[in-house]
Amino acid sequence: MSILELRGLSYDYKTKAGAVHALKEATATFEKGVVYAIVGRSGSGKSTLMSLMAGLDVPKQGDIFYQSEDLRSFDRDRFRREHIGMIFQSYYLLPQLTAVENVELSLELAKYRGNKRKRAEEMLTLVGIKKEQFKKRSTQFSGGEQQRIAVARAIATDPDIILADEPTGNLDNENSMNVVKILVDLAHQYGKCVIIITHAAEVAERADIVLKMDDGILLTKG
Repeated sequence: MSILELRGLSYDYKTKAGAVHALKEATATFEKGVVYAIVGRSGSGKSTLMSLMAGLDVPKQGDIFYQSEDLRSFDRDRFRREHIGMIFQSYYLLPQLTAVENVELSLELAKYRGNKRKRAEEMLTLVGIKKEQFKKRSTQFSGGEQQRIAVARAIATDPDIILADEPTGNLDNENSMNVVKILVDLAHQYGKCVIIITHAAEVAERADIVLKMDDGILLTKG
């Protein structure tokens, strides 16, 4: 059974030049334990699609189902807190906080009921941050390390779905591959559904399934 299903999603937005058809009847299914890459040129609709999958916006037409239940029946804020982990190109760590505090904050916002410090430390260890680094401020880490912390923050609440928007865009090749390996392991070893938006061919090559966005149309890449 799919964890996430898109049926005929369409989305338009208005500009001074007129209406832009960002998505045109996009249909796809996503399963746990699988890494998906969504590729396509800038402006092809990738970010719009991710925004809809994350519950940040509502499609103009079509439906999104989470575990066969229509997303319209969910509180979207709660859906994001409990079922979605998001990773971005720019990390978005709070510079005044330490590595462990950045992860703890996400648990606090998600109203995590367990031991937040212990959970944050476990997630940092999982992504390769050493114990002696836990209390360093986020600005003291390299770009690759900051993205690892961002991954730890995204997975701390144990979401089913990981959405990663150009997660290697600010990293060199070595750090890019390290982050991709973590994402692949999250799918293959921990059963997460991992969906990556990327321009990088070497990242897409590591995915199990590649989808292509072309002028708002979503296609399986053969």
